[in-house]
Amino acid sequence: MQARKLIPAATAVTLALLLACGACKPKPEPKAEKPAPTSSLTIFALQHIRSSGFEAAVLKDFAAKNNTALNVVIFPDLISLMDSLSVSDSLANADLVLGLDSSFAISDTILDPFAALPEIALSEISHEIPRDPDQRLIPYASANLSFICDTRKFPDPPRSFGELQDARYFNQLALCDPSATGLGRASLLWTVALFGERGYEQLWNSFRKNVRHLYADHHEALNALRKGDCGLMIGYNSVPAWISEFYPSESHIQAVIPQEGSFRHTEYAALCKGAANRATALLFLRHLISAETQQFVMFKLAMLPVNGRTPLPRGFARVPWSVYSVNSRLDRYEAAQNLPLWLENWDRLIKSLPGL
Repeated sequence: MQARKLIPAATAVTLALLLACGACKPKPEPKAEKPAPTSSLTIFALQHIRSSGFEAAVLKDFAAKNNTALNVVIFPDLISLMDSLSVSDSLANADLVLGLDSSFAISDTILDPFAALPEIALSEISHEIPRDPDQRLIPYASANLSFICDTRKFPDPPRSFGELQDARYFNQLALCDPSATGLGRASLLWTVALFGERGYEQLWNSFRKNVRHLYADHHEALNALRKGDCGLMIGYNSVPAWISEFYPSESHIQAVIPQEGSFRHTEYAALCKGAANRATALLFLRHLISAETQQFVMFKLAMLPVNGRTPLPRGFARVPWSVYSVNSRLDRYEAAQNLPLWLENWDRLIKSLPGL
């Protein structure tokens, strides 16, 4: 039978002291419970609001600072979002909408669910930004359409829509669908404004051979361009400035405003009629167009801020604000009336291509 090992007396005393100290150690203070939200807000938004990081940087930050219970419902496209607003139960639950754009807002019917907001001051909004006369739409981001080009593939990028038809751009052009996306619809309206109802069909027919793929939104198309899946896209002229901030090694991605002129694309927020949380929604809208928040329009959405007092990083300061835009060539009511036919023709010309 083995003898037990004895613990030296000094060691036993030390252990006793340690155990005593441990027993006397004060228990950690319980963490203070997070106070219950004092307000709530439901926002219907498009996918790029989340995937770009704009939701986390702006919406969730607002909720944390204002002790607001935030419910953000994400939709893949504006059509499905507006369809949800047409259901009375959904309308009652939605306070705000983010992601409305100037190309979809040419129709008055799309503005019917929204309330006029004369109490939101727009004095700091740049005068170049299109305004809704009834102030149902609050602008928060804008950019001019341009050709975005990978200059490693095409050192001499197209400078006009005529050059964009060239065979050297075969199967290289990324587009967004005008039936579902604001950027896609703005691209279509741009060509109608430039070339008229007859000329736009001839134009799309002439460079349909160069179309590579249709993407869900600007963010997805730009990622494809950066990865080299395509060499060209129609996108925001502010893209190179965004790239210079986060991906300086990708300076080969450049924007070209075509000789014929550009088209201004603007995103808006809107307050739903009968919003249950109107006061909080108004507080958020003021926050959204403040100069401090507007910086995230550049860093997350790769667009230009609408607040003229927003500090601009060097890259964005070089993006021209005054670009010749042809939006005014389109009569708003005539465009709303003829848009279904223009979309039908576009589908026939482009969506009929193999692989699309």
